[in-house]
Formats: sequence, C-alpha cells, structure tokens
Amino acid sequence: MTTLRPHVVATQAGLLTALLTAQAGVQVLSIAMPVLRFFVALLFVCTVPVLLVWLRRVRLNAEVPGRVHRWSPGWVVGAWFVPVLNLWAPYQAVADIAAAGVPEARRSDVTRPVLAWWLSWLVGLATTATSVRMWWFGDMVVAPLVPRWVGAVFLALASVLLITVVRKLSALHPVDERLIGTM
Repeated sequence: MTTLRPHVVATQAGLLTALLTAQAGVQVLSIAMPVLRFFVALLFVCTVPVLLVWLRRVRLNAEVPGRVHRWSPGWVVGAWFVPVLNLWAPYQAVADIAAAGVPEARRSDVTRPVLAWWLSWLVGLATTATSVRMWWFGDMVVAPLVPRWVGAVFLALASVLLITVVRKLSALHPVDERLIGTM
C-alpha cells in the first residue's frame, strides 16, 4: 500500500496533460509523416497507465454522500479492458465522476465535455480500425470511404478534449486528505 501525498494527483494531472498534448501533436503530424506512428504508439503506451491511475484516484476523491456511482474505483480502471463493456462503461464512470458533487442544474456543463471526448475517441478508434483493415487486407471497397487521416484527426481531438476533462475533474475533485494512505 503506497501513501499518496496531496501534490501527487495534481502532478499526475500535469503529467497526463503533457502526455496528451504531445500525443495530440504527434498524432496530427503522423498524417504527413507515417514514420511518426511509432511515436504515437509509444506516447499512447506511456499515457495509458498514468490515465488509469489518475482515474482511479479522482474516482476515490469523487465520493460524495448521497451520490451513487455506477462503477466502483476498481471497475473505473477494469472496464477499459473488458471487450464490449469498454465501449460505454469508461464513459459512464468518467461522467459519474464529473457529475459527483455538482448541483443538478450544472451537471450537463461538466458532463458535456466528457461526452464530446468519448464520442471523438470512439470515432477515432473505429476509423483507425477501418484504416488498418484496409491496409492489412487490401480492402478496396471501404478504402475510398475512410481516408487514413480521419482516425488520426479524431484521436488527436480526443486527446485535446481529454485534457479539458482532466483539468475540469482535477479542479472539481481535489485530493481528499482523509484518503491519503488508502490509495
């Protein structure tokens, strides 16, 4: 069991923001220079663990009396790895974190960026998967429908939107001193 100092969550949000910014930039540049796709993959592999640890911690900080979360802190992380469930459960978990502790009238203000991020993430994944299928199988039927750059643009947009979500959630749910040592 590790102890968490108050500055760690803020530092993780800063690191996550830096990684996502770099990922968005390299993602867009990879459209012009395919050799950069390796760096996109490398940045993604570096960003995922930081994002998952940050999500778990911000979920623990979002515990508000009277507010029920659909997913436990463990499932906030685990849902990303379960096929089919990973198409909607991570969005629900992040939306619940965003809505926790916010008055009903303002909930759409904090959950709207989460929805925009999630939709751009899904579109980016779907178009990238389609491009990979076209490249791998030489599928000429779908090739004219989805250019390779579309997935890169949506994934870069998802990275930028996730930066806004990270900043917003970090501001909404600062470190709860009572949780230090339980994470």
